Amino acid sequence: MFTHPLFPERTRVNRKHLKIFSDLLSLPTAPLHEHRVVAYIRDFSEKRGLPVKEDRFGNLIVRYTRGKPSPVALTAHTDHPGFTVHDVHGRQLEAEWLGGHDRNHFPGSRVLIQTHDGPVTGRVSSTIGKTRRFEITARRRIQDIEGAYGYWNLPPFHLEGDRITTKAADNLVGCAAILAALDNLVTQKEKADLYAVFTRAEEVGLVGAAGLVEAKTLPKRIPIIVLEASKELPGALIGNGPVIRVGDYMSIFDPSIEYTLHDLAKGIASADRQFAFQRQLMSGGVCEASIYVLHGYQVGALAFPLGNYHNESKRWPAPEYISRTDAINMIRLCTEIALHPPEGDTRDPIRKYWASRYADFRQRVLDSR
Repeated sequence: MFTHPLFPERTRVNRKHLKIFSDLLSLPTAPLHEHRVVAYIRDFSEKRGLPVKEDRFGNLIVRYTRGKPSPVALTAHTDHPGFTVHDVHGRQLEAEWLGGHDRNHFPGSRVLIQTHDGPVTGRVSSTIGKTRRFEITARRRIQDIEGAYGYWNLPPFHLEGDRITTKAADNLVGCAAILAALDNLVTQKEKADLYAVFTRAEEVGLVGAAGLVEAKTLPKRIPIIVLEASKELPGALIGNGPVIRVGDYMSIFDPSIEYTLHDLAKGIASADRQFAFQRQLMSGGVCEASIYVLHGYQVGALAFPLGNYHNESKRWPAPEYISRTDAINMIRLCTEIALHPPEGDTRDPIRKYWASRYADFRQRVLDSR
């Protein structure tokens, strides 16, 4: 079982971590338009002296290495459902929605359009068709639509009590937690070998992750832990801690990796009463771990329980939200994963336990036949 020493004080959340969340969640993003988030991650890493690589699909790989420990990868995607603009006629725009959406939000909902001349507000002025095309009436004329994109016009970031509310928790909160863990490692000069991986275009079919596999960006020997923000479900409640995600709607993940994560989380909880976690198969959607499973990677997953998944609400789009306490504990868990990565098959304690039970009753079962 987990026996490594733990130092709770070194991974407590601080104002610097909250600023990472505030900065990142406030940035514009949409599938195929993640450049502002990617630029922030690159700048954040380079300021801390961390090397940054980019594969041909635009996925970023930031590496922290000190000493010669076993490697592990933490990964999150940089996009959130939104739209790209294809055509303009005066103030009327033709756009294509990318990612999950609720048809009840078309028409009438407010949007924010990112252009070369700055953000422009507008409203959806049509229903959405099978091709995901719809129309927007912009507040003013837009002269240049090259590269224009947008999303629901919702508050970028707001913290009140234990609730973090934002236009795009899924999955910028995962990116923020990984960056905060990197900051912990750099500040404390910890011995670790962490690959922090930030993928693109998850919301349109896990495309960045599939590209990462095609490009062989990560060696298969490196265990991958996928971070996500996933719809709150029974057993995965907002405020009760980050979730060790056993699987998603499509797949069950690596049981050996899951056991290691579970054992680590139990060890942290026994040493620190303020640490809480949950364990659940979160079937509200499919995450990038399913792609890695299909291609033979060792993969586990963590998740933030999420409110208003994909901004869905009864009538109008609503901000997503997570628990601040869950964010604190997710940063803690990510940091400890980097310090105590999965190595080999860690299930020997389970084998020994059941072997002893078998030995105790084997002959009695045979004799009672």
